[in-house]
Amino acid sequence: MRKLIPALALLLAACQELTVTNQNEPDRERATKQPLATEAFVASAFRSWWNVGGQDDYPSWAFSTIAHEVTSGFADFGQLELSAEPRSAWNNSPVNARNEVAEDPWYDLYATISTVNDGLIAMDGGLVIVDAARTARTRAVAKLLQGISHGYLGLYFDQAFVVDETVSLDTMLNAAFVPYPEVIEAGIAQIDAAITVAGTNNFTLPVDSWLFSTMTRDQFVRLANSFAARLLAYSPRTRAERAAVDWAEVIRRIDAGVVTDFAPIGQPDILWHDWQRLVARVRTAPKPSDFGRPSYWLLGPADSANGFVNWVATPVANRVAFQIRTKDRRIQGATGPASPGKYVGYNLNNIFRADRGTYRFSWYYFHRFGTGDTWRSGPLPALTVSEMDLLKAEALIRLGRASEAVPLINKTRVANGQLLPVTIDGPPDLPGCVPRKLNGACGSLWDALRYEKGIEGLGVSGVIRYFDARGWQTLATNSIVHLPVPGRELAVLQRPLYTFGGPGGEGSAPAPDPERCPVALPRCP
Repeated sequence: MRKLIPALALLLAACQELTVTNQNEPDRERATKQPLATEAFVASAFRSWWNVGGQDDYPSWAFSTIAHEVTSGFADFGQLELSAEPRSAWNNSPVNARNEVAEDPWYDLYATISTVNDGLIAMDGGLVIVDAARTARTRAVAKLLQGISHGYLGLYFDQAFVVDETVSLDTMLNAAFVPYPEVIEAGIAQIDAAITVAGTNNFTLPVDSWLFSTMTRDQFVRLANSFAARLLAYSPRTRAERAAVDWAEVIRRIDAGVVTDFAPIGQPDILWHDWQRLVARVRTAPKPSDFGRPSYWLLGPADSANGFVNWVATPVANRVAFQIRTKDRRIQGATGPASPGKYVGYNLNNIFRADRGTYRFSWYYFHRFGTGDTWRSGPLPALTVSEMDLLKAEALIRLGRASEAVPLINKTRVANGQLLPVTIDGPPDLPGCVPRKLNGACGSLWDALRYEKGIEGLGVSGVIRYFDARGWQTLATNSIVHLPVPGRELAVLQRPLYTFGGPGGEGSAPAPDPERCPVALPRCP
């Protein structure tokens, strides 16, 4: 059963949970008095974080479609209304049929926090889990999960509670919400506590539990630093906030971060990547990606035949699907525009209803990780070296060190896209330039970075593109820049209902300005 934390746990438990006691169901009072049960509590907590960390359907579909990473004409997972153009405000009513967009991340992240807090309280009370090394391992993982859970609350919501192992839950009813920068700051401090514990204790994590990836102590520390880099870089809601990030600290974290992809091993019915499954789903041939498809906003800058330029210039309501012609081998194979690329392929089907907007149509499907069942049985990329490389490239550009960013951008651009390398001037200004600007001119180094980050991140996480888009000012006008505290939680706390997005609303994105560079670069406005 999902734990309803924080306020709902206090007020709804009596009326929503059965009074029959299941003696086989672990609870804090019994389980945390038993060392191995406490260890199992913490070892199982990653699964509830995983569900809302960008790998499952909430809030991935809503955020990805808002950010124009994928496009869909289906109503599932709250995507239809939130990605409709023109944008409208999010319906934060507790009875909204799509309220899981906000409720799932809120309650699952607090469930993770609650679980690891139970273990930390027990260890703080003197519980030893077999020996000092296993106790330290349990504490380090608990603090990491506590940190990334608070961090993602700060990434998703405008405000939240900070609830660590020192907080008494009977004080939560009158507790004040903390604004998202402070929630993320608390999350990073908790991640650093995990790093400190790991730094003085050696351990190994097994593959079949914990983080579902065999991991040494040093690899664990690297993963923790990469998560901290994410929180620092993705916290901003505006262009100005993104510019104000401590980019030198981001670089420090990345340099101390992962050197191989973090890709937990999927297990059927235990750990799976449902976001990846639905992005690539083949339900009925010949319609691959028949739930959602890569957006032209993501792929279009690679087009060399003016299809994308003309599509952008067309009024939104009149836009229709078109064929891209590109030298990027991730999108198009070597034998022609209809041949599949390494990541996406061409499929001439409009699988969505026209009355929901032909601007949602795409003739491209995603297949980078296959279309079988690898989403639940193989490695599930969740935090990649390429993401960190490209974040570092952004940091270097912002710090006036653009020449150092060039090789980081070229790593995937050349190896995976088979494109000519960029220089500080941007891509070579030749026929077939990738990427191009919205007016058809050859793009800048900044354009190349943003394009590379988008196409390399497709299918890895359903939320990263959204975090980038709000900080780069590429969200469609009046999109939500974050979620409000769920209406259900506000109702229990007897606090006013509020929301974001829509014309003239608070928390609404300004008009996009994607090509303006953060520093002076050639081909920049």
